[in-house]
Amino acid sequence: MKNGLSDVRVHVYIQSFIYIFVPLYFFLTSMLFRDKFGPQIITGIYALAVLPCTISSCIVFTQSAGGNVVATMFNTAFANIIGVLVSPLLLSLMMRSSAGQVPASELLGILQKLGMMMLLPILFGQFLRRWFAAAAETNRKQLGVVSNIFILLILYLSFSKSAGEPSFVENLRSMVFPYLYLAGSFLILIAIASGGAAALGFSHGDRITVVFTAPQKTLAMGVPLLSTYFASDPELLGIALLPLIFYHPWQLFVSGILQETIKKRNFSQL
Repeated sequence: MKNGLSDVRVHVYIQSFIYIFVPLYFFLTSMLFRDKFGPQIITGIYALAVLPCTISSCIVFTQSAGGNVVATMFNTAFANIIGVLVSPLLLSLMMRSSAGQVPASELLGILQKLGMMMLLPILFGQFLRRWFAAAAETNRKQLGVVSNIFILLILYLSFSKSAGEPSFVENLRSMVFPYLYLAGSFLILIAIASGGAAALGFSHGDRITVVFTAPQKTLAMGVPLLSTYFASDPELLGIALLPLIFYHPWQLFVSGILQETIKKRNFSQL
């Protein structure tokens, strides 16, 4: 396990890519289409940009492709823990140039709610592992289904508040071009992440870890995080979730193809 965590550069690179490069990329590139997207869609893109990566899918893809699983486990967990604080702060900073900026006093309340909602369950879960680790491992699939059901329920409740609003329907109809932009952006981010890792001389396994971790964004944490951040504006919440709703399945689709390609070919040839 120590060997998998030995190269500190990998961890710094991944966390910097998640919380510095990706937000900066979306902030700068979305400005090119500001008039076409509109302020609410731009807000949704910003909300997507500041999220941490997924956990389970990153690990599965890395393991299947022969990457550094230990480094993936560490970086996905670390990114999600610090994301409780970093993501809302980054989003507030980016939204200074867009609609819906949250006042400082309200932002503090959001951080407190997120801490209670996201960090306490993690700490409580780690405490319970002393007695229920074996049972949780045995029933992993069932627990995963329950987790997905709760995520879908939160999504449903989030959209139900805004689906009847005329502006939501209008934005939904105009999402074709933003979706194309997001699809292309994910491919570009994969290429940049891989190229940067190669330029820094990362090992084969670490490059795979970077590719399946750095460009991804989490739905599991993203939905409750954005639901809390935009709780006072249900209409904006529904629109802000649209980019994430598209980006998440798209990244899984692309990563599934990529991991099969890596298994069949030498990664250095990609």
